[in-house]
Amino acid sequence: MKQKIQISIPKPCQEGWQNMTPVEKGRFCMSCQKTVLDFTHLSDNEIANIINKKENLCGRFTANQLDRNLIETKRTSNYFGYFATSVLAFLGFGTSNVVAQVKPIQEQTDYKYQYKPTDTIKEITVSGIVKDIDGRPLQGTSVIIKGTNKGVQSDELGKYNIKASIGDTLTFSYLEFETIEFQIIKDNYTFDVIMMPSSNEIHTIGIYIIKKRTFFGRTFQKIGNWFR
Repeated sequence: MKQKIQISIPKPCQEGWQNMTPVEKGRFCMSCQKTVLDFTHLSDNEIANIINKKENLCGRFTANQLDRNLIETKRTSNYFGYFATSVLAFLGFGTSNVVAQVKPIQEQTDYKYQYKPTDTIKEITVSGIVKDIDGRPLQGTSVIIKGTNKGVQSDELGKYNIKASIGDTLTFSYLEFETIEFQIIKDNYTFDVIMMPSSNEIHTIGIYIIKKRTFFGRTFQKIGNWFR
């Protein structure tokens, strides 16, 4: 049976996340010369996939991602859906032929709006400044389109600029601050953000993964070397 994965913290890292250099998918710690991956916005499935593929890693996690079994879900087979769709398509084709023999189908052209296959979702630019409650810019704030891997980080002045679509939700996160979300509802959006201190501690760590086996008991697998 499949192993259960649990993340534990024997020794949290002492290096500040904001002091690390921003890189793709996380930050680089100069003290121990390692890339620290940002897991705070990933699902249990996404975390488990990364852990199973990499032998040595360090990561940043929220408190509610720790000391519990990761919930891994399986995609259900969609063969029945494909089969049902094929049958319906076949039946629909047969019905159209029968109707056409009785009376020609008239094309309706009096709609106020007709869908065109060439219509596309308009992409817009959302920009603004991220600050703390004292008005200081927060460099390195993660700005991510919710449900995707697309995102940017704010610069040294706290400024960010991201391409998105109307209806998308942006997520703003920064170490030791509350996560903020807002939905884009119009064009030419400018959104300045004030981040509030968080009561939910986020940990940046070299991690232990606890894998539980059904028949062989618990196996502790160490991933990564701990920060010195």
